[in-house]
Amino acid sequence: MTKEHRLTVGDTLTPLTAQLKQRDSTGVLSSVNLTGKSVTVRGEKSDNTAWIAETSTGVSITDAANGLVQYSFQSADVITAGIFWIYFVVTSAGKRDTFPREEKKLAVVIAPKHP
Repeated sequence: MTKEHRLTVGDTLTPLTAQLKQRDSTGVLSSVNLTGKSVTVRGEKSDNTAWIAETSTGVSITDAANGLVQYSFQSADVITAGIFWIYFVVTSAGKRDTFPREEKKLAVVIAPKHP
C-alpha cells in the first residue's frame, strides 16, 4: 500500500513524517533505531530522475529509538504540481539503507494552486 503526503504548490508549512521500519531476523517488522545514525532524503519523479537531490537539509530525527523522522519541504521542492516519490536514506559507519524498502511506496502529491 502506498502512503501519500498531500500538498499544494508552494506549501512548506507541514512536514512529511515517517516511521522507518524493517524486518528483523525473525521476520517481524520493527522500527529502525536511528540512534547514532544520519538520515538524508531524496525524491524522484515518475521517470526516476531527481526531484530532490539527496540532502540532509530539512531532515530531522524526531524520535531515534522509534525510527521517527520528518522532512520539511524547501521552496524549490514544491514549485511544480505532480506525483513524486520520496525516500529516506539511513547511514551508519559507511553503510546505508533506503526506506521505504519497497520502491514507490511513499508518494508526495502536489496539487496545483487554487485559482
